[in-house]
Amino acid sequence: MRKICLSLGIAVLAAVSACGKASTPTTPTPSPGIALSGNLAFGSVVVGATATAVLTIANTGAAEMTVSSIGFPTAFSGNWTSGIIAAGASQPVTVTFTPAAATAYSGTVTVNAGQATGTNTIAVSGTGTVIPTFTLSGIVTETPPTTSTVLAGVRVTFVDGANQGKTATTGADGRYAITGVINGGFTVSATLTGYNPAVVPVGIDGNTTLNIRLDPLAPRTSFGPGQYRVNTDMPAGRYYSDPAHGCHFQRLRGFGGTSGDVIVNVQINFDAGQWIVDLLSADAGVTTDASCAFWFTTPRRGLQATISPGTWIVGAQIAPGTYRAENSVQGCEWQRLSSFTGNADAVIASAFAAANGPQLVTIASTDVGFMSHVSCGTWTPSSTTTAR
Repeated sequence: MRKICLSLGIAVLAAVSACGKASTPTTPTPSPGIALSGNLAFGSVVVGATATAVLTIANTGAAEMTVSSIGFPTAFSGNWTSGIIAAGASQPVTVTFTPAAATAYSGTVTVNAGQATGTNTIAVSGTGTVIPTFTLSGIVTETPPTTSTVLAGVRVTFVDGANQGKTATTGADGRYAITGVINGGFTVSATLTGYNPAVVPVGIDGNTTLNIRLDPLAPRTSFGPGQYRVNTDMPAGRYYSDPAHGCHFQRLRGFGGTSGDVIVNVQINFDAGQWIVDLLSADAGVTTDASCAFWFTTPRRGLQATISPGTWIVGAQIAPGTYRAENSVQGCEWQRLSSFTGNADAVIASAFAAANGPQLVTIASTDVGFMSHVSCGTWTPSSTTTAR
């Protein structure tokens, strides 16, 4: 019996010893957690421009989070791509969308943060668009009443807004065109030497026409088709043109449009090498058409050895003397002139050929001018004797 009890005691003791050993619980290791938020749907952005939005990277865990890199799809970028975010903190990232083409862009922004739990991606999208552009065009002329005088070489320029610096220069017809402009309200300047600059507002709403008028700084020394006031729009004086067939002009005593307002009516029914008119200070004005082209205060040609069809200044353009028109035909008409007013009393002498054949004329040194019709052909000196 004694042996049995000893054995039982040892067993009980062992059991008590085993039950008395307490187990220690294991503490979890803290870890980071990741959460992304932000509206990264950029919508439409003009090609070449930029748009931004904020992406927030939050650490929702109990340990600091190490961001090793951030991946962005094409056309997107960020101003922060790596670093440490403390537990419970967040990091804002400015995401920039820069479209390079007119197309749709989309993809996923991926934040690489090691063992952090949670979703580390967020969708991003945007569309590149092209702003429609248009053309501003028009014609630049002088101010009234000479608005029919077109101005070449005028520089027309946008001086403000998104179109600032865009410019064009008028051609010989006075027209300009500035392409690639966008809609909106802007200011345009027009400049040309000899004229007051103009600054005018313009609203662009599609292709737009803007006609501009410039005011001369001084009396005009040339003029084109239209009606003009002598002494107001240009000074009285002698004007020269290289007209085409059909040139028609009138010296005027008034602008009533009646026959009584016409001092002289001239129709040039041939291609003259030059035509001259004297506008007197007593004249009210002058009217001239497109066939006359431009009138200038300077001669169109210098001294010539022969005389071609047109009107010419004796001494400065043709020498006095006797001339022969060898190939004259019926209708040849010439006039020796004391002035270029076009008045009947300005004609010193004249002749009209009723038949084909050579014609002769002696131009005196006291003559002011000479007119020859195209039917006379070319006059050549017939001798070296100078008329007196």
